[in-house]
Amino acid sequence: MKLTRRQFVKSLGAAGATAAAPLSFSTKASQVDDYKALICIFFDGGNDFFHQVVPMDSEYYGHYAAVRQGIAVKKAQLMPLTLRDQNGIPLGLHKSLAPIKPLFDRGMANVALNVGPLLAPTTKDDIVAGRAELPPYLFAHNKQQEVWQHSWMGDEYSEQGWLGMTMDVLMKQFSALPNSFYTGPNTLLDSYDTDKVFVNKNGFEELKALTGAAIRSSYETLANQPYDSPLMAGYAEVVQEAISAQQQMEPICTSIPQDKRIPSSDLGSQLRAIKQMIDGAQELGHNRQVFYVGIGGYDTHDNQVRRQDALMKDFAEAIAGLYKALEEDGLGDQVLTFTMSEFGRTMHDNARKGTDHGWGGGQYIFGSQIAQGECFGAFPDFKRNGKDDNGDGRLIPTISHEQYAAHMVQWFGLRPAGVHTVFPSLAKFGGPMTRSA
Repeated sequence: MKLTRRQFVKSLGAAGATAAAPLSFSTKASQVDDYKALICIFFDGGNDFFHQVVPMDSEYYGHYAAVRQGIAVKKAQLMPLTLRDQNGIPLGLHKSLAPIKPLFDRGMANVALNVGPLLAPTTKDDIVAGRAELPPYLFAHNKQQEVWQHSWMGDEYSEQGWLGMTMDVLMKQFSALPNSFYTGPNTLLDSYDTDKVFVNKNGFEELKALTGAAIRSSYETLANQPYDSPLMAGYAEVVQEAISAQQQMEPICTSIPQDKRIPSSDLGSQLRAIKQMIDGAQELGHNRQVFYVGIGGYDTHDNQVRRQDALMKDFAEAIAGLYKALEEDGLGDQVLTFTMSEFGRTMHDNARKGTDHGWGGGQYIFGSQIAQGECFGAFPDFKRNGKDDNGDGRLIPTISHEQYAAHMVQWFGLRPAGVHTVFPSLAKFGGPMTRSA
């Protein structure tokens, strides 16, 4: 079922949310008067998380090493964490991720284990018996990217992204400029009422056509004319939005420099642009901001060890730089960063010293006081044909991607009624992702 804007508003009212106004609720009515930002980092290609976070327990590590004979991370390459899974299994972090270990040590980093798309809790017995309701489009790159960015509506995925719908529910615009920013293509921020702004490694770039006074005047005249044609009226509206965005963004980007405490790598440069928008939040009139960043290279079908080393190093240095800057500026507890990827990888390696498309995987979360010694979920049973193997070496998720997403928007300030409106299938899983402790 495609959820229309009217149905979305109606479902909010039925859920008991404060839906008297249009979707952009008053933040006062929702008792939201602080500042928070969510940053999504999407690993394009399918990240092999279990090459990065590995069990230190002898039994669990033995199973892991046995099934990954050609690429298993050696214990000497692991840095022990104080973090344990819900069964008490201690975890280790790959040494290439050393820059973010201090975040784990201070309780500002956590992981969610074996997360993936699910329509209902699913076991291997369900799959073998043919009674499992499996998500569509499993193991396909482009489709799974969309799946992770949307919620299940009963017979198909939502037309709008779950974070875009969250902003519809939660956000009051304090200015004409959207609160949603992205550095790469996505549908996560697609919404009914909330627009998004593209920023790149250099931050917000003005439209060249609007830099000259004469051409700018022509565009402004065009944008402010009445039109009978819906097509022309729509075009004029887009032009007007571009002019408005440029008017508001230009002084902020001129007065607020990009933060050089964050590395100038590909990911780091994107995070610099995001930090600039965070630093400008007060001037923009925003008390809620959302960001999407995409980084590629994670489809490691071959030479995984070498390729992962470089990917992990870049990721860890960029995240460490971002949180150093945020903490020093007193923003460390106001920004939650989380990762997503279209799928995990197979438990076993292939003949090319890589891994293939999987199902369940792991994800990172960074922010203040989110660890408390325990991660989300349990390290999977890393045994061929074991209880977590779907039969092809692909891990069956134990945490749905919607439980994972719901945890983020709950932290963001979305009330339970709003959470269940954005994720109507969440009740099947008992609500948002939580720790056992």
